[in-house]
Amino acid sequence: MRLDCWNIQGESFHFGRHGLGQEQTMDTMPSDSLFAALVARLARTEGAQAVANFCRPFVDHDPPFVVSSTYPFAGRVKFFPVPMRARSGDVQGLEAKKLKRVRFVSEGIFRSMLKGESLASLYDEKRTLQKGSLLVGGADQAGLPAELNIPGAKVWDMEQRPRVTLDRARSTSNLFHIGQVYFSQGCGLWFAVHWLKEDPDLKNQFKGMLHELAAAGLGAERSVGLGIAKVQEAGTLDLPDPQEGWVTLSRYLPKEDEAPALGSAGSSYSIRPVGGWLDSPTNMGQRRIPVNLIEEGSVIGTRPVRPVPGQIADVRPRYQAGEDVLGHPVYRCGLALAVGLEGGAG
Repeated sequence: MRLDCWNIQGESFHFGRHGLGQEQTMDTMPSDSLFAALVARLARTEGAQAVANFCRPFVDHDPPFVVSSTYPFAGRVKFFPVPMRARSGDVQGLEAKKLKRVRFVSEGIFRSMLKGESLASLYDEKRTLQKGSLLVGGADQAGLPAELNIPGAKVWDMEQRPRVTLDRARSTSNLFHIGQVYFSQGCGLWFAVHWLKEDPDLKNQFKGMLHELAAAGLGAERSVGLGIAKVQEAGTLDLPDPQEGWVTLSRYLPKEDEAPALGSAGSSYSIRPVGGWLDSPTNMGQRRIPVNLIEEGSVIGTRPVRPVPGQIADVRPRYQAGEDVLGHPVYRCGLALAVGLEGGAG
């Protein structure tokens, strides 16, 4: 399976999470948010008909492509989520706590995990970054920026930025804070696109949408300058096709006939409730219907029912039966970018 890779680099971002205040931010942008941001930007630049044309094959269960979530990169090193089955083992105590801190691993380690090696067998504390949350393989370490060889250097950092709102009627002010994530020089986020159909026109449209979105800003708090970025192509990547056991690089919303696979031997997954506010040009300040999505790195223990598991959900709010306060759908993408586990998930 060939994946097209893209790098995202910018000064600072705010990636919100449902249920947390503005002072909190995630350090990555999940696949459903990335897809929704692309569609929302298309709606503002080209209108409702362009959105309908773009989304129709996804809604009709014939997606031309699927996107991964974003993950950190540092220099030439791409990081991936830890496959959840690779966390199992008999490690206990302090070592177990160290392994639990690891959220992302470099490409070499990720490929070893796809072949069945455990995180414990590949772990080396001397090759960790970001307080133990990043693990770099020995062969990958030469691709890191020289600045990361300094003790305490970080791929990214977070801080809270003060902001003030003014009440003109009462002539009073209110101080609050916004969480921001910053990436070091030569670092940023990357994501992958798996094309199922070779459509040059669609690829050009997608490329244009990415650049338009990056210029307008990714994530929230764009009105105060956050999220402005540059995107650039970052080569291709070959990973195993999904087989008897696979790991998802994106958030995943199973269809009804896919749900039984979650209970199969070898499956290991976590669920993230996803809600929050929607971005609509017709009616602002509305909340999406929440959905429960399988998180990145989750492992499914059986062969997928279809080439692209998952579905697109319409999460527009409906406060009363039959009521449509927006007049248009609001799509949340739960299509899985499935990567095969060689030897299965057992």
